[in-house]
Amino acid sequence: MNLERNIKAICEENGIEFISFLSEMGVDRAIDLTVRDLDAIARKYNLDLSELIFRNSLITQSLLKKIKKIKLVVLDVDGVMTDGGMYFSESGDQFKKFNTKDGMGILELIKKGMQVAIISSGFKSDLVHKRSEMLGIQYCSVNRSPKLERLLSICEDLKINFENVAMIGDDINDLEIIRNVGFSSCPKDAVNSVKREVDIVLETKGGYGCIRELIDTYILPFSF
Repeated sequence: MNLERNIKAICEENGIEFISFLSEMGVDRAIDLTVRDLDAIARKYNLDLSELIFRNSLITQSLLKKIKKIKLVVLDVDGVMTDGGMYFSESGDQFKKFNTKDGMGILELIKKGMQVAIISSGFKSDLVHKRSEMLGIQYCSVNRSPKLERLLSICEDLKINFENVAMIGDDINDLEIIRNVGFSSCPKDAVNSVKREVDIVLETKGGYGCIRELIDTYILPFSF
């Protein structure tokens, strides 16, 4: 999946039809390219061979243009800020496990002046609100109303457009935002329907530092 995604990114960046590209290489699928073919492609487009083969998503110029416009980063909770698990005590109290590396990355992002929002469809809003307050996240919305409507309200408050928004989500209820924002990403263990839609599939699973990866690899280096 990584190789095909990266070959498609090269084609898009250079105005080449993906099918035509494969045809010229004498193959029907990206996976059929030989090591010699891949080495030649990497050399031609000034790429590292290992990046071409293994990196989840190449950072193309078109992707950089999207990232440079970002003014708001939107986070889902379950499966992104957490591992998606549901933890209960014997008395029935629910707990969530948040990643400290994600938290440090969010703090650094806010310190740089980036707006951050949590938009979740979960039920335990008190836990999420406490986490958002701890990190200084200005916008925290946890309810069952459509996520895109809630994002629109935040954008109106900040006087920004959807193209100025980055979203990280992992499941089908995030797709309405993913399909409308300027830059989208998902954890490594997101559902396939989300992986097919996003700009970046991260190398880290939800709850294990995927937000930190997004911030350190894509947002901080290119948005400021």
